[in-house]
Amino acid sequence: MRKVLSFILVLTISSLFAVRNVQAQQPKKVVEKFINHLIEKEQDAAMRYLYSQSVKIPELVETKPIGGFNVLTTPQRNDTQIVVAYFKGEPGQERIAFIWEVIVKDEKISYIQVIHDGTKPLLEEAKLVKEYQLKFHRRALVPTEFPAEITGFHGFITERNETQAEILDLGYGMESLNSYLHITVIPSTENLDRYIWKNTEILKLKDGTKVLYNANFDLGYEMRFQKDGLNYKLTVGKKNLSKKFTVDDLLKIADSMQ
Repeated sequence: MRKVLSFILVLTISSLFAVRNVQAQQPKKVVEKFINHLIEKEQDAAMRYLYSQSVKIPELVETKPIGGFNVLTTPQRNDTQIVVAYFKGEPGQERIAFIWEVIVKDEKISYIQVIHDGTKPLLEEAKLVKEYQLKFHRRALVPTEFPAEITGFHGFITERNETQAEILDLGYGMESLNSYLHITVIPSTENLDRYIWKNTEILKLKDGTKVLYNANFDLGYEMRFQKDGLNYKLTVGKKNLSKKFTVDDLLKIADSMQ
């Protein structure tokens, strides 16, 4: 886990540099051509980029089409490239398909190591929440139970300015439900009752925390509560939801947050 997070940090830093030196360009182009052949399912063409038969192309865990990728040169070694590939999805909602470390020798690929195989979407959640906690010195709670398998994650941090506070946005894709879970975390600046609307239900979590539940919003089922100076809003999208959703489903998610 530590190694994966460190490489993702390298990706973030590396992406800030628009200019690559000439030595780094050739290995990067080799890897780009190799990955393009894999995406197009041109296995024989991809194999021609391997340095020897001992170099194995990692098996892709999922068969879902790959929509794009980035190749980044590590600052320490020009011959080492980091490939981040994404599954096809809606703009801004891509899920990582894989992260590979690829070493190029004599314009051939001599080494491939799988850093992330696309089966752990919550890895991105852990990194983002850690960043939020270190930056703002607040402990944000996240779910440990979900109503369905999480198949994607997208999140971001909005820093404080003159009109708004620090915001942590967490979005979880749930393909089997044709829906998503969206959690917004902001500092508590107002009493929870300020969010009571017509038909709002007032409930409690298992630990006695007051909860507001709204099922009548057009876009989703919504639940709010406050803990340790933070306001949490949980929303499950209604639009294409494939099963009946109840207040108990949202309560289970909220109760699992730690």
